[in-house]
Amino acid sequence: MNPDQVTGVILCGGRGRRLGLRDKPLIEVGDKALVVYVIERLRPQVARIILSIAADTKGYECFDCGLVKDSVPDEGPLGGLVSALEAVETDWIQSCPGDAPNTSSHLVRLLAGDAQTRGAAVAHDGEQRQNLTLLLHRDMAASLTRFYHAGGRAVHRWLDAEKIPASDLSQVSASFANINTPRELAAFREMVRAGQP
Repeated sequence: MNPDQVTGVILCGGRGRRLGLRDKPLIEVGDKALVVYVIERLRPQVARIILSIAADTKGYECFDCGLVKDSVPDEGPLGGLVSALEAVETDWIQSCPGDAPNTSSHLVRLLAGDAQTRGAAVAHDGEQRQNLTLLLHRDMAASLTRFYHAGGRAVHRWLDAEKIPASDLSQVSASFANINTPRELAAFREMVRAGQP
């Protein structure tokens, strides 16, 4: 699968309840926002990146990415993903969360085989399925959109309904770590200081 066949969609709608309701992807670590770590890892793998924003795009304009606001507020990650899909022109879509700064720099390649066989692939980190880390063909994206407009509000329920097996990405399990708590944020700051990410 060539990068020019894939659009990356980074989901940036998290409210950061355990981080003082801060816009998590914009929290700075080192000299850049968390979402920039994701952008830098995803950009070589795709033709274009779209940032799916819950409401206010302020702070996101400087990242040289497409910006799509949720068409309906407070519909969660699925609502944000479906809104972003309307702006996708490639055959394939790679989604991932905007608060996972260690996102694999080989994510598309690792999911491509299963995705090409099934029309969609969802990552499994060895312990749990990562429902927002999806590589979808536009035909399956259309199914996801229909599910949403029929009242579905959770990606995991669509995955279950479509009987899409999870793809084993346990070899890059650390790449799925989200920043959700002050402790996790502090640990990532320390990794950056040590030059580890």
